[in-house]
Amino acid sequence: MARGDQKHDEAEALRGRLRLIAEQHSQNEIARRTGASKANVHRHLRAGRVPADFLQRLVHAFGLNPSWLLLGRGEMLEARVSEAAAAESQQLLELVVKLNAVGHERIGAMGEAPARMVRELADALARNQELLKRIMERARPVFLKLLNDYRTLIGEHRHQETAEVLPALRQLVKLTQNPSMQANVDMLEAVQCFFEGDYTRQRELHRSALAALLNAGRLRDAQFMRLTYNTCVGLASAGRLSESARLANAALQLADSEPPRWVEDWLLRVPQAVLDMQTGKLGPAMQELSRVVAACGGEIAENLRDALLFCGFLAGMTPLEEVARRWTRMAVGSPPLLLLGLWSREDNALQRVRRTRVNMQGHLDARSRRLLEAADAVLEGAAFPEVASTEPVLQLELQVIECEAQVRAGNTRAARKLFEAAGQAMQSLDAEFLPDFLVRAMHARHALELGDEAARERAAAFVRDSLTQGYGFLRALAETHEIQSVGMGAATPAG
Repeated sequence: MARGDQKHDEAEALRGRLRLIAEQHSQNEIARRTGASKANVHRHLRAGRVPADFLQRLVHAFGLNPSWLLLGRGEMLEARVSEAAAAESQQLLELVVKLNAVGHERIGAMGEAPARMVRELADALARNQELLKRIMERARPVFLKLLNDYRTLIGEHRHQETAEVLPALRQLVKLTQNPSMQANVDMLEAVQCFFEGDYTRQRELHRSALAALLNAGRLRDAQFMRLTYNTCVGLASAGRLSESARLANAALQLADSEPPRWVEDWLLRVPQAVLDMQTGKLGPAMQELSRVVAACGGEIAENLRDALLFCGFLAGMTPLEEVARRWTRMAVGSPPLLLLGLWSREDNALQRVRRTRVNMQGHLDARSRRLLEAADAVLEGAAFPEVASTEPVLQLELQVIECEAQVRAGNTRAARKLFEAAGQAMQSLDAEFLPDFLVRAMHARHALELGDEAARERAAAFVRDSLTQGYGFLRALAETHEIQSVGMGAATPAG
């Protein structure tokens, strides 16, 4: 007899024994006592494979002898067989269940109630996956349209109108449970928070988007890398430069992107360069930024050329007039340029810088907008903007600039009070926060002009060290206060 015919005969014999049980107890009773549906019981009696977990429940529900049920040996009921035969029959049943658990019907080994629950759950999950697929097909065009509308509103700074679009996008993300869609919405809302100055919420959204992509196994793709870079930019905007560089470096190491292969691999080298620029490593920062500009090209290169111009000013190689003339009209370029204008006390320097931003006021992020208001206060002697940010480094920034305004106005007493407050704020900063180099340079200049002997000596040490590290724009300040420099930026005390 062929193997297929033998299996068919064995299955028919098993169904014959099942029908014998049904004659004594009815299909309804079998369904009730085993927990199977009546339709499944009917199917098991007529055709198809009989699941092992159903046979196991049948044995326990009716006290059957497993050897009789499975092989047709011995008595029908377990109570009528000997102890030895009963043990052998039970072992046979367990063996069948385990073999099925390893093979096709794994859940049969779980027992009666758990097996039924798992089967029902598996069916529900399968239906859910099919439903999600259909939902995704219908939701994607709507999502892309709304996402584009949201992007346009943010680009045009119509933030109030996003209140109608953002909730709809969130509902679609919740409905589709798609990590890429969630990351896209989180990223755009984070951009809105950046322009509104809500840096805490911005960081929360960036973390949410990164987590969604990581959970989906999206470590090495363009969306994850670009999002990581945007997160680094957000951290840097709030003065968290060290955290920004650590995140970028960690992403590069995890992605194993050496040598760089993608544009994003190059972009993630920028946060470390910015940290270097602000912490005394101007030369390495300029070299790395130059490499990124050469590798990326396009709009990215244009934006980073602005950063190189800024480095050129710090190095004493590029005059402010050249920086202001060539600076692009990107909103993210505002803080460095405005800080340069606030630093320079040349005639009309701040006015020239201010004019380059006059048509951009409605398209600036929160920090640039606040610096623009501060520049106007310095120029016009108007009231200073209130500190709306909870980020301590940004509060310090405004204190130092207000002190500069009082110095220019000749209000020495008010300036000294602000200088002392800024000094205390700087000392209380967490190690994670780092003010921009120009902010620290302005505070050092105020110390030389307003501080006591100890404060002046600390400021002189800052100037000498900075000149040694290549920050040549401080030479004029060193000459004014007789902090003499020697050679290529090295400095020694006067007299």
